[in-house]
Amino acid sequence: MTATTSPPRGRSLLWSVAALFLLALVLGSLLQAVLFDAVLRPMEDREQRARAELAVSAVASSFASAPTAPEDSVMEGLLAHERQAAGIRLGVLVARWNDGHGVTAPSGMADRVARDLAGGDSTRGSDPHFELITSHPLVRAGATLGTVQLVRRHGPRPPRLSDPHVWALILPTAILASLIVAFLAVRLLVGRLRAMESLAARVAEGDLSMRIGDPRGDEIGRLAAQLDRMAERLATARGTLEAHEQQRRQLFADITHELATPLTSIRGNAETLLDPKVPLSDDDRTRYVRGVLEESRRLDRMIRDLFELARLEAGAAPLVREPLDWVALCRNTLERFRPRFESAGLGLVWRDEAGGAWIDADGHRIEQVLENLLVNALRYVPANGTVTVTLGRDPDTGRPRLTVADDGPGLPDAERAHVFERFYRAGAGARGADTAREQGGSGLGLAIVREIVQRHGGVALAEANAPHGLAIVVELPALAGR
Repeated sequence: MTATTSPPRGRSLLWSVAALFLLALVLGSLLQAVLFDAVLRPMEDREQRARAELAVSAVASSFASAPTAPEDSVMEGLLAHERQAAGIRLGVLVARWNDGHGVTAPSGMADRVARDLAGGDSTRGSDPHFELITSHPLVRAGATLGTVQLVRRHGPRPPRLSDPHVWALILPTAILASLIVAFLAVRLLVGRLRAMESLAARVAEGDLSMRIGDPRGDEIGRLAAQLDRMAERLATARGTLEAHEQQRRQLFADITHELATPLTSIRGNAETLLDPKVPLSDDDRTRYVRGVLEESRRLDRMIRDLFELARLEAGAAPLVREPLDWVALCRNTLERFRPRFESAGLGLVWRDEAGGAWIDADGHRIEQVLENLLVNALRYVPANGTVTVTLGRDPDTGRPRLTVADDGPGLPDAERAHVFERFYRAGAGARGADTAREQGGSGLGLAIVREIVQRHGGVALAEANAPHGLAIVVELPALAGR
C-alpha cells in the first residue's frame, strides 16, 4: 500500500479574508473621515452657530429686560440656562463686563477663555484653546456694559453617534464597505474555484494537459496543487498504459511472426514428405525430416525463452542469493564453451583483471547471463573472430564488471540501443555472421540477460569495442565487505 504525503500547510484562506475586511475597515474609516469633514462638520458648524446666535441673543434680551443688573451668580445661572436651552454641547457662554471680569457657563473658565482669546498662554508657549464663534453686546438703559460671547475649542469635533444624521452617513458607508469586501472575496473565490472546475471538466473529457498553477498557499491553493499533481500523475499513468499497450501489441506481433517462421518451415517440409507426386530419395527424406526436427527444436527454444522471460518479468522466478565467486563461475563456464568456439572457428580469451570478485547473487541466473552472451557471440561473430571475456572493476564505483567483447564489424549506434529488446536481431550485413549460425536464435537471449541483471540491481549495456566490434557490459553490486 502506497503512503500518500499531505502537502505542507501554508497560510490559511482566513487570513486573506481577514486582510480584505481590514482593508475595507481602513477604506471605510477614511471614507467616513472624508464624509465627516466634507458634510457633517459644516452641518455641525452651521447648526452650532445658529444655536449660538440664539443663545447670546436670549442672554442679551434677558439682561436688558432685567429690573436691575444681575449679580455674577445670577448671570452665571442665566448663561447655563440659555446654553442648555439652545442645546450647545461644545461651546462656552461667556458674559464679560467692561471692567474685565466675567462669568462663564460652564462656570470657572472666564480667566482661561480670556487668556486664550488674547493670544494663548505665553508662559507655556501654547496656542489658544478657544476661538470666538459669536458675540452680542450687553445693553442696559441704553448703555453697553459688556458683551456676551460663545467660544469653542479649537480642533476636530467628532459628531455624536446619537445624532440621526451621523447614522445616516455611517450606515451607508458600512453597507458600501461590506458590499465591496463581499464582492472582492466572492470574485476571488469564484475565479479560483472556476479554474478547478475547468480542470475537472477537462480531465473528465480526457484532456490531462491543463494545470491550475495557483501559487497561493491557502486551502484553495493547496487543493489546486493537489489537483495539478493528480492530473500530472494521471497523464503519467496514461502514458505508461499507452506504452505498455503498444509494447503488448508489438510483442504479440513479434511472437506471431517468430512462431510463424518455424511453423511455416515445418509445414512445408511435412507437406513435401507427404506429397506422393514429389519424387524423393532417401537422402532427401532424411534432409526434410532433419529440417522438421531443427525447426521444432528452434520452436521449442523460443517457447522456453518466452516462458522464462515472462516469469522473470513477473517476478515468478525468485532469486536464490548466496555469496558467489564470479571469477570461478566465469572460468568454469568458459571451459564448457571452449570446444564449441573451437568448432566454430572462433577464439575465446579470458582475462581476470578484478583480482577476485564476490557478489551476492543467484549463481544459476548469473551463469545463464554469461551463457546467453557466449551463445550470442557464437551466433553473430564471423569465423576466425575472437571473443574476449574480461572481469574487471568500474574505475568510478569499484563494482565488478563483466565485458564480453568481439572483434567483428560491430553495430551502428542506432542498433546498439535495441540489442536488449525482445526478438531484436542485428542485420546479417552488419554482423557478418554465417547464415546457418544466425538462424538459430530466438531473439530473446539478451532480453533475458537484461532482466536478470536488473533484478540483481545491476546494469547491462551495449558499447562499441575499439577499434571495431561489439562489447556487452554487465555490472553488478559487489558483496558487502568484499
